[in-house]
Amino acid sequence: MQFSIEKRLFDLFPSLIIGVLVCAIDDNRKYGDDRLDTIIHDIRNNFSYEKPQEHPHIKVWREAFSRLGISASKYYSSIEALLRRVLKGGPFPRINPVVDLYNAVSLKYLVPMGGHAIDPLEGNISLCFARGDEPFLPMDTETLEHAEKDEVIYRDDREVLTRRWVWRQCNKDKVTSETKKIFIPIDIMGGLPYSITNDIMRDMEDGLIKGRNGRVLHRDVLTKDKLITVFDI
Repeated sequence: MQFSIEKRLFDLFPSLIIGVLVCAIDDNRKYGDDRLDTIIHDIRNNFSYEKPQEHPHIKVWREAFSRLGISASKYYSSIEALLRRVLKGGPFPRINPVVDLYNAVSLKYLVPMGGHAIDPLEGNISLCFARGDEPFLPMDTETLEHAEKDEVIYRDDREVLTRRWVWRQCNKDKVTSETKKIFIPIDIMGGLPYSITNDIMRDMEDGLIKGRNGRVLHRDVLTKDKLITVFDI
């Protein structure tokens, strides 16, 4: 299987970095490294900005969405949506150990991260501009949609996996307690330090190992100088 990025995206965002993790999941039921509560507590007590969108890591995605013609006030990037949910207070939804782990790491660094179960995927994965006819079934709904022409999407060879780049994920590849292998893209917008990519990957690998939930099979970093990574599944 391969993951590729359309070069045109780097023409718009030349400093974009996409980290890639492919992980084997041995046990997605047992909590052995539960750091999510600690990170949520830290954000709620120490977030120093009046509004979520004022944080530089959120602001860069609002600017990117605006450049792509996406209303950033209507469609929150996944990391802004997570951060808003944390700051709102009250119980934070728990899904399963692996999803909770990458949500925790995403919140720690305030960087979008997605998790895609590999077994349901068809063909290869790409981050690209939509033709405008690709089908999309949003997570936990039964209402079929289609991507808009030139919308940035994650997709496999059959359908859209994530609309509006890092906005909403599809239903078929959600990570469940039965998932055995996952593909995790880490979207680092220009302006953030390159080193954050390796820090995030290291934290994810550490969490999987300490929690005895799984292990990393493949890791890579894609930039304007490297558009494709290939991995065995």
